[in-house]
Amino acid sequence: MTVAREYVYLPDAAVMIVELANRDGAYGQNWNIPGAGTISGPDIVRRAQAASGFKKPVISLGKVGLSLLGVFVPVMKEIVEMLYLTKEPVVLSGGKYERVVGPIPATPFEQGITETVQALMSRQSKAE
Repeated sequence: MTVAREYVYLPDAAVMIVELANRDGAYGQNWNIPGAGTISGPDIVRRAQAASGFKKPVISLGKVGLSLLGVFVPVMKEIVEMLYLTKEPVVLSGGKYERVVGPIPATPFEQGITETVQALMSRQSKAE
């Protein structure tokens, strides 16, 4: 929870991917799709709670907890294998994208988390 990580807001990533797809010279190359910087788990929780209006508790699960959960939710076993990525943050460089395409779309975390929570809550209320 305490390691700040880079997250990419999917609408921003979609814009970048479409920009690259529209450029013939972009094909056959490797591209990073970076986020708007890094954010820690407690900051995400705080912003999601503010957006939802709920203060439900959030706990962090380590290898043992995820492995136990994997007995009932098989996809969690796959997450255990990816835990090495949680030790140190992976932050992607967008320098190549900026040189070729221009500024990187970077929705602020506050806005992206709020929009995501509101979309999830809207979907949930429609299902009820």
